[in-house]
Amino acid sequence: MKRARLFFLFFVAFSLEVRVRASATLTLPENCLGQVSPCSLKVGEEKWSFESGSLRLRAEKGTILRVDSGAREWTLVAGGLWVQNAPSVRIKTLSAEAEGSSGQYWVFSDKDRFLFRNITAKLTLTLKDQSKMEVPRGFEVWVGGVDSEARVERGMVQPIDLKQHLKSWQTLYPGSRSQFISEVQDLKDQWADLVEQSGDIYKKVAERKLALVSEEQRQAQERQKKKELERRRLRENYHRRVFEY
Repeated sequence: MKRARLFFLFFVAFSLEVRVRASATLTLPENCLGQVSPCSLKVGEEKWSFESGSLRLRAEKGTILRVDSGAREWTLVAGGLWVQNAPSVRIKTLSAEAEGSSGQYWVFSDKDRFLFRNITAKLTLTLKDQSKMEVPRGFEVWVGGVDSEARVERGMVQPIDLKQHLKSWQTLYPGSRSQFISEVQDLKDQWADLVEQSGDIYKKVAERKLALVSEEQRQAQERQKKKELERRRLRENYHRRVFEY
């Protein structure tokens, strides 16, 4: 009887594990060329959407995407991508990689730059030079290529221009006009204090820069002090050799 009970518990646990693994598996988009990871797709229609498990993506016409690692890595080559929900999924560009918790963010290509626009996610960017940056909710930042010193070019984190964002959002929005208006109002309420938040962010950036400048000045003074001591030591040695017997 005891063995039968243990076998039953083992069977239930194994079944649950199989179900969890199956639910975590993501499928590839139907229009992904080859239907084998990695594959590529280009949005030919006015708008494109994809759902698999908890993953939800939307893209505008002309967007080019590359899908890898069983739909857990998406590379935006060109166009615009609306990430409605993508936990445990990475969105990559030429010089950056984005990971966001449950929540929404957008990625746009613009010539040799990519714009990351965070709506409601906890968004972290890992740049090609291995530096990391957080993009707060309601803010955006552009990321460029790698400069001559192997550092990734990037802009300042700044508040999202809602009027500009509405154009992209309305084009891909799947609901009714009344739902869209309601969500826009909710977002306006959530972002009411963005100007104040941006002031805090700029203040922290300025403080870090001032601290860096102060440290550089301190190090320069230390170097100058060591040079003066070394010159004094050399003069004293010279004086002893020449004038002292």
